[in-house]
Amino acid sequence: GRFFQAGDKFVIPVETYPYTSTDEFQFTTKLGNISATDKKALFDKVNVFPNPLYCYNPQTSYNQVAPDEPFVTFSNLPGDVTINIFTLSGTRIRTLTTKDKPSPTSPFLRWNLKNEDGLRAASGMYLAIVASPGYGNKVMKFAIIIPQKQIKWY
Repeated sequence: GRFFQAGDKFVIPVETYPYTSTDEFQFTTKLGNISATDKKALFDKVNVFPNPLYCYNPQTSYNQVAPDEPFVTFSNLPGDVTINIFTLSGTRIRTLTTKDKPSPTSPFLRWNLKNEDGLRAASGMYLAIVASPGYGNKVMKFAIIIPQKQIKWY
């Protein structure tokens, strides 16, 4: 069954300023299937975050701990999607598909910054072309900044 019914109120207790007991916000949700227009509007909101990605964790900089495993996340994705990631020079470094999502219905896809050969992407600007049948393509740019690490001993 459903958790909430039409007309139910969801109260969030807030004990600090600036909210007062007279503040009231209303919203509606759509249950079940959403319209094609709403799906297209959601596809227009496809995003990649964090942008820029600054890959640095001071806890793993010079000690013997395993290196960071940074990633970026693509959000608001439809069920059937292909993401091609390119350098600014036009070299395709990775293709991600629905199979790379945690589940086929998930709106998220996490990229671990590795190319098709398993090597980490370098610092720089990248283009992601998100393609989905019925919605077309969306081109996004994002930055990866990986600081230079110095080894303690050599």
